[in-house]
Amino acid sequence: MIIVTPEQMKYLEAEADRNGNTYEMLMEKAGERLAEKIISIINIEKNEDNNQDFDIIFLCGNGNNAGDCFVAARYLKQYGIDSAVTLLCGEPKTEIAKLNFSRINQVEIYDENILLNRISKHNQCQIIVDGVFGTGFHGELPEEVRNVFSVCRESDIVIAVDVPSGGDCCTGKISEGTLKADYTVTFGFEKFGMTQYPLKEYCGQISCADIGIRKEYTENFDYIIRRANSFELKYIIPPKKSDSHKGNYGRLLIVCGSEKMPGACIMAAEAAARSGVGLLQIATVKSITPVITNRLPEAMLEPLESDENGFISVNNYDKIMNAAEKATAVLIGCGLGVTDGTRELVKKLLKNLNCPIILDADGINCISDSIDIIRQVKSSIILTPHPAEMGRLCGKSAAEVQSDRLNTALNFSNEYNAIVVLKGAGTVIAEKNNVYVNQTGNPGMGKGGSGDVLSGITASLAAQGISAVNSCVLGTFIHGMAGDMAAENKSMQSMTAIDIISELPKAFKNIMSD
Repeated sequence: MIIVTPEQMKYLEAEADRNGNTYEMLMEKAGERLAEKIISIINIEKNEDNNQDFDIIFLCGNGNNAGDCFVAARYLKQYGIDSAVTLLCGEPKTEIAKLNFSRINQVEIYDENILLNRISKHNQCQIIVDGVFGTGFHGELPEEVRNVFSVCRESDIVIAVDVPSGGDCCTGKISEGTLKADYTVTFGFEKFGMTQYPLKEYCGQISCADIGIRKEYTENFDYIIRRANSFELKYIIPPKKSDSHKGNYGRLLIVCGSEKMPGACIMAAEAAARSGVGLLQIATVKSITPVITNRLPEAMLEPLESDENGFISVNNYDKIMNAAEKATAVLIGCGLGVTDGTRELVKKLLKNLNCPIILDADGINCISDSIDIIRQVKSSIILTPHPAEMGRLCGKSAAEVQSDRLNTALNFSNEYNAIVVLKGAGTVIAEKNNVYVNQTGNPGMGKGGSGDVLSGITASLAAQGISAVNSCVLGTFIHGMAGDMAAENKSMQSMTAIDIISELPKAFKNIMSD
């Protein structure tokens, strides 16, 4: 599924207009689709309560979002459904909005006083349709709009037109006073900001209405944003041939762990083993190898010397490179620690490894003072930072990263020729001209170790010969799906990273059978 930015949507509408599907026709279709959605919601409510009456009020701005509402009100009238319109920002300003406003002479027009009185004293099922601001909005809502919205919160059902007014479709930010919708009817394509929090939470149930904009218009975009689904992803997983053996499914080397953080290495390794890699080798400090053997007897071990504080010594470089000669992917970082020795070790490995590299956690932190080394990597490199780690890489605070996740990941990916998996709700995966947004997962996954599990899954897939970007897309989807299963079985409160690993077999099985 393709997702667009507001700028891209503006281009698509212009292309449609240029090819004969005019702006007026687009508005007509958008209003018709909106009316159909309102009717479907009414029918659902009637099935629950046959005696229900409905009070439908359109809250309109002065732009084209208002025009969509005028068209919808006209269609509802044709279907015998009464509604009312309130202009919260004065008379319509665009020509097609003015045109469609002139066509609703049979629809009631409320001023603000009538509106507020009607909302506060309603005794019917009240449906508020928010068409004040559209997908180009950014900044803060005017005070008078916030005041109306504060009263509308008491309404039974809120439907947003294209996006809840006050939501930023570039970043996912919301303005103070944004009205939370139960349903959002967006037109043509879903907008990127609606996949990010907090805006996603304010959209309610999102439906994407076809208004006749052709998909091929997106071919001229500088980059394409997609959201994968399980049906598409199952074809990425290599089939298991009857005459295959462990050597056919790759060899992953994990360079992770320390005496202080053995669990990160263990969780990454267990997740990798559960994700299908043929051979798994773990290079870590000698002191934690017994516990790894107990937890994961399938893994081969490469015991390493530690420094005086229990972290992997840089003197192990040759030993690690020898172990990597047969590796089809190398994961570096989980629980590694950040010391002078690990910094030097990670940088030497990045410059000399010849297979795909997955760099996570302390692996990322070890190069944050010299990120140009990424340009020297001989094969593909995947970085899986959380917002704070991403900030260290690009000289921003975590809040600044979160305020523009799309461009932060995309710009870094283009500048350093790396694949970036910017973790968090609505994980963003950026690879040059392609961006993917993941929508599986839940807040219960916000616990220590969850990122290590994701790294292990992704590295395992890359080691099996799946392309780097597909490993990231499939890895994040599977990780989130397993997290959702863990939340269902254990609750978001009580689930742990280990519970995510336990659900990986079921998650893979679900995708393969979809």
